[in-house]
Amino acid sequence: AAAALAGRACAFVLAALAVDRGLGRPDAVSQTFDAMFHLNAVQRVLDTGDASPASVARLTSPSAASAYYPAGWHALASLLALAGAPVVVAADVLVLVVAGLVWPLSCLLLVRRLAGPAPVPLLLAGVLSQAFVAFPWLIDRWGALWPQTVGTAVLPAALGALLHATGPLHATGPLRGEDPGEDPGEHATGARLRSLLLAAAALGAAVVGHPGSFLLGLLQCTALVVVTALPGVLLPWRRTRVRWPALAGLVAGVVAVAGALAALSPRLRTMTSADWPATRSVGDAVVEELTHAPAGAGTGVVVPVLVLVGLLACLARPRWRWLVPAHLLVAALDVIAAGTDAPFAQVVTGPWYNDRFRLASTVPVTGVALAVLGALVLGRVLARVLRRRAGALAGVLAVVAGLGAAVPQVRGNGDQLGLTNARAERDPALSLVSPREQRFYERLDRWVPAGAVVAGTPWDGSAYAYALSGGVRVLYPHMRGNLGEDARFLADHLQDAATDPAVCAALARTGVRYVVDGGRLWDPPGLAPAGYSAFRSFAARPGFRLVATGGGVRLYEITACS
Repeated sequence: AAAALAGRACAFVLAALAVDRGLGRPDAVSQTFDAMFHLNAVQRVLDTGDASPASVARLTSPSAASAYYPAGWHALASLLALAGAPVVVAADVLVLVVAGLVWPLSCLLLVRRLAGPAPVPLLLAGVLSQAFVAFPWLIDRWGALWPQTVGTAVLPAALGALLHATGPLHATGPLRGEDPGEDPGEHATGARLRSLLLAAAALGAAVVGHPGSFLLGLLQCTALVVVTALPGVLLPWRRTRVRWPALAGLVAGVVAVAGALAALSPRLRTMTSADWPATRSVGDAVVEELTHAPAGAGTGVVVPVLVLVGLLACLARPRWRWLVPAHLLVAALDVIAAGTDAPFAQVVTGPWYNDRFRLASTVPVTGVALAVLGALVLGRVLARVLRRRAGALAGVLAVVAGLGAAVPQVRGNGDQLGLTNARAERDPALSLVSPREQRFYERLDRWVPAGAVVAGTPWDGSAYAYALSGGVRVLYPHMRGNLGEDARFLADHLQDAATDPAVCAALARTGVRYVVDGGRLWDPPGLAPAGYSAFRSFAARPGFRLVATGGGVRLYEITACS
């Protein structure tokens, strides 16, 4: 217990240092396409009291017949906001909670089932959970993909619980608290059923987080069940009254049915319609996979060595062998998404938008466990080379290897997390909302009365006003969405309010009474602003009165229709 607690404490400290380096301040706004939606969705949850997937999706599709967006992350963030934190602060705190608390604990549960209750692997599980830049640092930098971060963080726990439910109990030693007088078969039955429930709960949490995380979890669970069940079919485990290979087959069937239902869902078909292009050659993608450096964001030398040694060790140990296909399966999908635009690539990686960052973020789910096992093996080998017993010295060497992998990675993790914000400070064209603009939007309710709606092109960052102001409604909460005919009409005609009666009619129906002009437009490479031709300059337009200005933002009241 002390070693597990020490490992989790180390993980939290390392994560906190990375978050501090990356964000710099607790109310830093992620300058990404996705963050605008997620922050405003949390504000919608606070306003409506409804954190259902349908309610969150209606932020950008208010009139759709049916709508869905995974809302687990938004529900968690709204709970933090209800405790008194602004929405942006709640989102930043949740980054630390997932990276420093949920993820290390999840990795610890998997390592406990693989290597037993010995102190060294439990300590290493926490330390090495912070040694991989791909999760959660790179994915949070790439697009603030917070929902998938939550879904992925619980996958190691699902694998650990499923491993206990479908594998031999003696693989990790006797259960704590076992009464020697009890029937071992009955005790094993209860323990396995509890583990199955835990695995189902973890996979359920992955679904609530993001369907992409759930599908990757299904693939890895399938690899685990298939590899662990096949030997049991030929040689059933003893000392149990239940044929656990049959249970493993049942689990495999449930996994297959769940995967089939997911594949037939309309949501998945929407996901497969996206197609991110390849960004490197297959060879370069393989090298990145071997070095655990997706998109050039490296993890040093120690991590790849530990993972490689762990893979080799798993091939020689039956109870670890399932980790090899589970790890290589996701790694192969990542290589395909990153390295080729062939038609088959869209077919096999479509459920993850053909996005290599989403796939790369799942590689550490098994990578952390492999690194722990690799460190244990290397420690024993080095202890024998030094002609000492592979006991205390082996453990010390393994811990040194783990610290050597994780501690230097803090700087890189923090830099990845803060890369988008740092680039925005150097180049205003890459910034959606600057700190000065943020302060203006936080005071927006001083000038905008309750119930009034503010219009503004989301491409100048004004869409953030909803979350930053704490509830001042905006007509366009994101760059994309199905916001209705009036919203589309006003995007190109609002400037004609003094001359076109149709504009005033649309303003009355939507409740828009104010216009905000953030000035410059956000223009990241490959994602040029589109539409919103009405939002140019209102200074010389009749029917618009300047109310307030600050941080380069101007707020106008629409007087043409009064």
